[in-house]
Amino acid sequence: MSDHNNKHETEKNNKELDFVTGPSFQKVIKKAKWKQTIKYLVISVLSTIIVLYALFCGGQYLLQKRLVNDDKFLFSQVNGANVYMDGGMNVYGFLNLSVVEHITVKKTIGDREIVWNKKEVEIPFIGRKNVIDNERFTEKTGFSERFNRQVHYNNYTGEREVDFYYPQLEYEYLPNELEIATKLDDNTLAEVALSFDKPYTLKEVQNLMGSENIDWVWVKTATKDRLNDIKSDSFLRIMDGPSADGFQVWGNDLSQAAEMFLRNIKQLSEEGKYKSTAQEMVNVINPKALPKIDDLRISGVVVSGTPKELERFQGLKIIRASIIGATINLY
Repeated sequence: MSDHNNKHETEKNNKELDFVTGPSFQKVIKKAKWKQTIKYLVISVLSTIIVLYALFCGGQYLLQKRLVNDDKFLFSQVNGANVYMDGGMNVYGFLNLSVVEHITVKKTIGDREIVWNKKEVEIPFIGRKNVIDNERFTEKTGFSERFNRQVHYNNYTGEREVDFYYPQLEYEYLPNELEIATKLDDNTLAEVALSFDKPYTLKEVQNLMGSENIDWVWVKTATKDRLNDIKSDSFLRIMDGPSADGFQVWGNDLSQAAEMFLRNIKQLSEEGKYKSTAQEMVNVINPKALPKIDDLRISGVVVSGTPKELERFQGLKIIRASIIGATINLY
C-alpha cells in the first residue's frame, strides 16, 4: 500500500514539474521570443538609421567643406593670361554625397567674351577627385615655320595660346607679331601678348601706353633661382600664357585690378593648396612687408582689339616681343 502511494505521489509530482511542455507555457515562450526578436530588430534598425544618418550628415559636411575650401576659382584670378573661370554649375549625386563641377573658362577679346575651355570634375565627400573630362584642357604644341617659333594651340577652340618672353633673359629670336595683328582684316578682334624690355611699375605702364585695350597684366613673380634654372632650358625660357601670374583688367582701371590681385594673393597665402605658391608671389613682390601697388613690377600685358585699335601700340620702345593669341570675327 505504501509503495502504491509513493508511486502515485511521484507521478503526481512529475506531472506538476512537466508544466514547461504544456501548450500554454510554450505559447508564452514563443511570444516572449517574438518580443525579444522584435526588440532586437527595432534596436538594430534604429541603430542603423542613426549610423547612416550620422554618415550622411558627416558626408554632406565634408563635401561642403571641400567645396568651400576649394580655392581654384580664386587662384584662377591670379594665374592664367587673359582667362578666368566663370561661375560653375554643380550637379549633386546620390544623397548629395558627391558633386560634379562643370567649370567654364572664358577669355575677353575686345568687347567680346568667348568660351576658352570646359572641364568636369567629380568630387566625392572623401577620397580623390575624378576628372571626368580633361581632354579639352590639353594643348597641342608645334613648331610653326610661318612664325618661326613653337606655337601652343588650345585644344578646345583650336586657337593660339599667348606666350611671354622674360625681360631678364636673352633670346636668339624675338617675335614681333603685333605688326601682323595690325594688318589683319578690319572685322577681326585679336589678342596680343606684349613682353616688355624690363619690368615697370604700374604707373610707368599707364604713362607709357595708357590703359585702354589692356585686358590682362603679367606680374613679375619669378624668383632669381627660378630664372637661373630656366636659362638652360629652351622650352621653359618662354612663359606660356596659361602658367603666367597676373590679373584681369575690367574697364580701364588698372589700379583697382591691381588692388584686387594683391588681396587675392594675400588670401591664398594664408591657407589652402595654393598657400606656398601664393606666398612665393608675395615674397617676390615685396619680401619685407605686405605688398602694395607700388611694389608690383609689370613684365608684360595682353591687349586686344581691332587692327586699328592695336596700331597705337606699335613703335612703343618698351615692347620687346609680341605674340598673337586668339582671333575672332568682330561681327
